[in-house]
Amino acid sequence: KTLGEDHPHTLRSLGNIAFKLNHQERYSQAEVLFRNCWEVRKKTLGEDHPDTLKALNGMAVAVDGQGNHDKAVELLQGCWEARKEKLGEMHPDSLVSQDALANALKNQGNCTKAEKLQRDCYEISKKTLGINHPETLKYKKHLDIMITNTN
Repeated sequence: KTLGEDHPHTLRSLGNIAFKLNHQERYSQAEVLFRNCWEVRKKTLGEDHPDTLKALNGMAVAVDGQGNHDKAVELLQGCWEARKEKLGEMHPDSLVSQDALANALKNQGNCTKAEKLQRDCYEISKKTLGINHPETLKYKKHLDIMITNTN
């Protein structure tokens, strides 16, 4: 028996595939899958549900990867704000959106704002996850790259 396209397990699987496509830099394919998940989750779970916001974040990263930095910044700003409101500023999911937004801002050419956002993300992660947590180390690496590229 099939579960259907709006079943949570189906959507989770689509999201996982889309996530892998993003990591393979197959952004247009990832965007289609993330957008599908996002639209269905908005209808079934609501716009501010964590799973809906996860799909939105992934879609925005895919949009950024395709070079549409202005749209990506717009989507990621909304996603980050919604996650902070729903989950709190220090929640790991909020930090994921903050990191992605910083990257999109850098890609857009807004390096000063990007670096500040990335530095804040790193500092929050150090406090909440610890200095040696893999996510904290990733945010530190992103900050170091931003600083190096700015100088």
